[in-house]
Amino acid sequence: MAITQFSPEGRLFQVEYAIEAVRRGTAAIVCRNSHSVVFAVEKKSSELQEIIGSEKIFKVDDHI
Repeated sequence: MAITQFSPEGRLFQVEYAIEAVRRGTAAIVCRNSHSVVFAVEKKSSELQEIIGSEKIFKVDDHI
C-alpha cells in the first residue's frame, strides 16, 4: 500500500487531512522578556454558546 493515496477525484488524502487539522486548530502566541511571559490563545466558540471572558494569571516560578 502506498503512503500517498489519491481520492477518486485526484486529491491527496493526506493534504485533505492536514487542511482539516489546521481548520480545527487554534492560534496561539507566546511572548517573553526578562520579567514576564504572556500566552495568548484564540478560543473558538459555537454561535449557540454565551461568550464569557476569563483571565487567568498564575505565578509559574520565582525566577520567571
